[in-house]
Amino acid sequence: MPRAAKTELHWAYVITREEVMRRVNERVELPAEEWESLRDHLFDLIVSGEASIHESKMSASLERTVIKYLYPIDDFISLTDIARRFDSDNPSYLIQSWLRSRNTVEFLGEWERNNNSDFDETAFKKLLIDVRSPSYTLTPSKWIKEVNAIGLTSKRGKNGKTMAHPFIACDFEMWNDMKFRYEMVKHSIDFIQKE
Repeated sequence: MPRAAKTELHWAYVITREEVMRRVNERVELPAEEWESLRDHLFDLIVSGEASIHESKMSASLERTVIKYLYPIDDFISLTDIARRFDSDNPSYLIQSWLRSRNTVEFLGEWERNNNSDFDETAFKKLLIDVRSPSYTLTPSKWIKEVNAIGLTSKRGKNGKTMAHPFIACDFEMWNDMKFRYEMVKHSIDFIQKE
C-alpha cells in the first residue's frame, strides 16, 4: 500500500475511532479490555473496507435541494421562503444581509451582464462604490430599480416575496446553508472529474 494511502487510512481510523469511542462512552461504561477489543474490531473494519470512512449520505431534504439546483427549471424561486427556514421572524433582513456583501453584488451583476441586454452597467459601477459604505442598505427593490435587473423580482405587502432565477437562488441558499454549499461544490467537482 502506498505511503499516502497508509497515512490517509491511519487518520481515518484515528478520527473514526475517537467519534465511535465518544458515542459508546455516552451510552455505556466498558472495561478497558473491551475498549481495546472494540478498537481492534473498528480498525479491521476500516482496513477491510466494510466500514465507510467517508461522510454519511446527505439527508433526503438536502438531496432534494441539491437536485433542485442541479436540474433547474426557468421558474423563479422564492428567496423569502428560503430565508424563512433560517430566520422565520424577519426573512427580509436575511436577504438584505446577503445583498450587503460586495461579492453578492458582483455575482448578481455578472448574472445580469450575461442574461439581461438592458442591464445598466453605469448604474452598476456606481452601486459597487455605494455598497462599500457601511450606512448604505441595498434592498431587492433598489437593486432592480437601480440597474434594471431581471434576475430578481420583489413584491411588498402582506403576500409579498422576493423571487430569484434558480441560479441566483442557489447562491443565496449556499450563503445561508453550509451543508448545502458543501454538497453543491462536491457534486460540481465530482461532475468535472467524471468528464
